[in-house]
Amino acid sequence: MYEEGSDSETLFQVLTNDWHIFSNHLESTRELIDAFCSTIFGSDEKNHNTKVHLPVEYLENYGVFSGHTWDEFSLLIKEKNRFCNSYFRADQFISFLSYSVRKYSRGTILYRARIWDTDQGYDICEMGSPPPGKRRSGRVNPEGISVLYLTTDEKTALNEVRATAFDYVSVGNFRLKKDINVINIAGLNDISPVLYTSGLESLAANTKIFGDIAREIAKPLRRNDSPLEYLPTQYITEFIKSKGYSGVEYTSAMGTGGTNLAVFDESLLECIDVHNVEIHKIDYQYDDISPKAMT
Repeated sequence: MYEEGSDSETLFQVLTNDWHIFSNHLESTRELIDAFCSTIFGSDEKNHNTKVHLPVEYLENYGVFSGHTWDEFSLLIKEKNRFCNSYFRADQFISFLSYSVRKYSRGTILYRARIWDTDQGYDICEMGSPPPGKRRSGRVNPEGISVLYLTTDEKTALNEVRATAFDYVSVGNFRLKKDINVINIAGLNDISPVLYTSGLESLAANTKIFGDIAREIAKPLRRNDSPLEYLPTQYITEFIKSKGYSGVEYTSAMGTGGTNLAVFDESLLECIDVHNVEIHKIDYQYDDISPKAMT
């Protein structure tokens, strides 16, 4: 399936990072891959250093973006053709969705936070998605379209609204009224080649793309970023919505270890309780990105 190429990844990197077959944290992993590669190449050399890449025709024939990268797809969405994207192959993408379904059972409690803009906090009836006319675009929803953004734990909810020291925040507890199926975006990049039955060529051609999508949807906008940055992930999530799924799940990038859940139809949940909190302390963690520190 793979071809040798000097400008590519090593076979060891492909097997550990892309296919998730072996753990790169185990001391025995390299020995195991050496033995595996020796069987293929007929050599006792350290073949995990052999550099390989997928043939271009595999990416063109099986890639969900017709051989294009996530960055190329994003640029097309933002600057050239927003609604009729010629790169996106729906037939290929659909084949992966059933392998990344996550079920949330009726009665599950999820959380949503809102920073006060009054001096009294919010009632239960005010904890849902914004009313029409105030629905700004987000990583899942285009502007004007309602999506209820929730988290699996309270701490993540507070971090996702970027509450700062001395903010007052209302936290709503939402209960699911029925079982729902959502697509776990990060899970698309973890589909096992043992379970996937639609062809290893297709899975190999899309592992990097799915990783890019997972990172992009988890990435929060900075204050000065344009809402246009959300367009590519909105395109993907709107397609998932069109296939009858109730929402999408994705990893929080706020360092809490929690999970975000965006539900397309907020009537599937009811807010059963609201309590108010005051933020006392924010622990800033940072890296030095000045040119001197990066050399």
